[in-house]
Amino acid sequence: MSQNDQVLKVLMTGMRVTAKYAYDELHIMRLAARISDLKAKGNTIYTRTIKDGKKSYAEYWMDVERISLFDDHLIIERARYGGLQ
Repeated sequence: MSQNDQVLKVLMTGMRVTAKYAYDELHIMRLAARISDLKAKGNTIYTRTIKDGKKSYAEYWMDVERISLFDDHLIIERARYGGLQ
């Protein structure tokens, strides 16, 4: 699985991803480049900058819609702010 696919898979779960998470869990060093690749392919990925004292870092996420069937009823869940904080 490519790095782009790994990042997209995590984002599709509703998790927020930072460079630290990408490095620690996915072993990806250039998260911003992977996000740029995914955006170029038409994915809508949101970014916010978090300031932590003198340091700042980017956090990325996607709007995610899960569709499932429960007791013959269609269930649609939207997750915009899920996962890592």
